[in-house]
Amino acid sequence: MGKSIASARFRVEDWAAGALGLQTREDWRAWSHGAAAAPDAGGPEVTLPTMLRRRISPIGQMAFRAVCALPQQPTARFIFCSRHGEFQRTLGILRSLAAAEPVSPAEFSLSVHNALAGLLSIAWSNTSGHTTISAGVDSFCSALVEASACLASRPNEPILLVYFDDRLPEPYAEIADSDEAGVALVLLLNAPRGDGEDLLVELEPRDETMTTAPASGQAFDFLRFLLTDESQRTWAGERIQRRWRRA
Repeated sequence: MGKSIASARFRVEDWAAGALGLQTREDWRAWSHGAAAAPDAGGPEVTLPTMLRRRISPIGQMAFRAVCALPQQPTARFIFCSRHGEFQRTLGILRSLAAAEPVSPAEFSLSVHNALAGLLSIAWSNTSGHTTISAGVDSFCSALVEASACLASRPNEPILLVYFDDRLPEPYAEIADSDEAGVALVLLLNAPRGDGEDLLVELEPRDETMTTAPASGQAFDFLRFLLTDESQRTWAGERIQRRWRRA
């Protein structure tokens, strides 16, 4: 075990996910113990409000379906994280520019990484603020660290962490670090209580013998850790590695 250079503590109050054709929590729990996933991407069967459905790409809708699958709409600060964001929309803008065609202001405004967080805050009349993180392969784990820091600063303000990413389309598929289909993972996080339900994320010097995990792989792995009885799990990032551990 490497020597930790930093650690943060938090607790997961609730969660929802969409990917791999899995829809219910029972599906995900079975998956976490090795059950095979369905071949097609999917998510919770949730009817979205019009504002969260109109003009949003499939990966954006998957993220919002996971958010709306939570039993209650929490009054929380939002942290959205994604390595590539709504890349299909960005690719359309790039193609318009390459063809010397005008770019729709609406398309541009919805292509930026904080667009979905802004739409959700408006739809829920949430004024708690939001942060959006894109940190390459470390996007998901960086969002967990950011959430932990926010909880340490304001322990009475819960965090709604939303991770989403999609498979890169052509011609960018050749630079993708995985072939995973779209995924959305939503975590409702709260400050630690000092009991057995708290989780720790520890940052350690990177073990150069470990293979760097893709961003979506880290999100899947954290969910598997959350839903099983594992005491800890380690993933290597681009420069450091993270250890998730039950307190």
